[in-house]
Amino acid sequence: MSQATQTPTPGRLPITRQPLAVFLGPLVLVELFSGVLQIYFTPVYASLAAKFGVGIGTLSWSLTAFTLASAVSTPVFCKLGDVYGHRRILRIQVSIVAAGSILIAAAPSFSVLVTGRVLQGMFPAYLPLMFGLVRDRYGDDDTKRAISYLTSILIFGVVFGLVAVGFITRYTDGPTWALWLPAVGTLLGLVGLLLVRGEKVERRTDLRVDWVGAIMLGAGFALLLLGISEGSDWGWTSGRVLGSIVLGAIVLIAWTAVELRIDQPLADLRWLFKPHFVPVYIVGFCTYLAVLGGQVVGSTFMAAPRKALGYGLGLSPLGISLWLAVTFFVMFLGVVFTARLGKAIGFRTVMMIGAIMAAIGYLGLVVWHSSLGVVVVLTAISVGGMGFIESSTRTLVVGGLREWEVSMGEGIYELSISLGPAVGSAVLGAILSANASKIPGLATEHGYQLSWIVMGLSCAAAALVAVGFVVSARRSRPATVGEKPVPAEA
Repeated sequence: MSQATQTPTPGRLPITRQPLAVFLGPLVLVELFSGVLQIYFTPVYASLAAKFGVGIGTLSWSLTAFTLASAVSTPVFCKLGDVYGHRRILRIQVSIVAAGSILIAAAPSFSVLVTGRVLQGMFPAYLPLMFGLVRDRYGDDDTKRAISYLTSILIFGVVFGLVAVGFITRYTDGPTWALWLPAVGTLLGLVGLLLVRGEKVERRTDLRVDWVGAIMLGAGFALLLLGISEGSDWGWTSGRVLGSIVLGAIVLIAWTAVELRIDQPLADLRWLFKPHFVPVYIVGFCTYLAVLGGQVVGSTFMAAPRKALGYGLGLSPLGISLWLAVTFFVMFLGVVFTARLGKAIGFRTVMMIGAIMAAIGYLGLVVWHSSLGVVVVLTAISVGGMGFIESSTRTLVVGGLREWEVSMGEGIYELSISLGPAVGSAVLGAILSANASKIPGLATEHGYQLSWIVMGLSCAAAALVAVGFVVSARRSRPATVGEKPVPAEA
């Protein structure tokens, strides 16, 4: 494995004269509607159940299929991008997601809608491919700015999606028009990708795709996510759940053993699990578990009628969408300012601040949740901290990767954080179910408090890891010969 010892050359210079803003144009449009498609189903689940006449158990497959497709497809697209070119694979991927979005919008039956969700769920490799595309052509500083821009537009897409879908579903008859929103936007992004040309980058011709490793990694993650996501419905002690989780773990262990023994693995685990990366994976997993895995906790508490239960905020679906959009806009601001803060105080420190903010916000909700203003402020603190983490973690990961593995390396991070919301939603869903209130779909006040404790402790664990990461950087000496320099300010 002689390739595993090679390291990237720091301080790369751009190989293109095209302004970064022009180059990012079509990527921004694609990423904007990537944010929309990640959130737009949330306000319309109930409407879809009524439209297709399905129960909550069947309806959940629209999310399960989406999640499983993400786990299986991400490593494949990322590796293909590193081997055959990021732009070419990105165009193929966006075409598939666009087809899935159209299929969802025009679905005559629920089974067709689920098929569309499978195709649409292949989007997570967007960012890894885009980061590889930019890093191939621009210098390190421009790459860091691009990571911040693209991540911020992703969050803005979430905000836009919440507001737009909230208004569309309110002023139209059913969810149909809302479902067309990401379909149209993704098609426009695809047109931009096809029309805009850029300099070609010479790629190594000795690289190949480890298809066996790709299948094993995708299958392992899919089995884990299937068991975790269906635990509440199937029963945590059922054979299907335990079998899926155990088999998934076995497949991933076998995949690790195979990857460590072949010459061209899907992912160079010896490199990708160096001390520079592991703390970032942990911080991402723990904060995503709380912020994204806890969306049901926040939205149902906002909907809980105070007059009937003595707690909650009694908001309508549109009100929930608007207030959640406010908190996600704070996340957007956090992402926007990450590049500037990272340059001033270091991206590790920015990540640490984000984790501390998230922990403070959720632990604060345990005590203070009696008014809309307090809930929105504390939620905004947590979600704003997540904004710092969104961009800083990806910058740290991409900055430590070698040129020929940017997409795959960033894809490993995306896979690690995809487990966070899956675990979070399963654990928090079990807590809410065990503390169900007299109104179906809502929990007792104790259930919400217990959920916020779990979310706060998860973020506190991330903060402890981040603090240790910062301290280790300040104590470390300059990188030794043969390793990529990782400056303390990174």
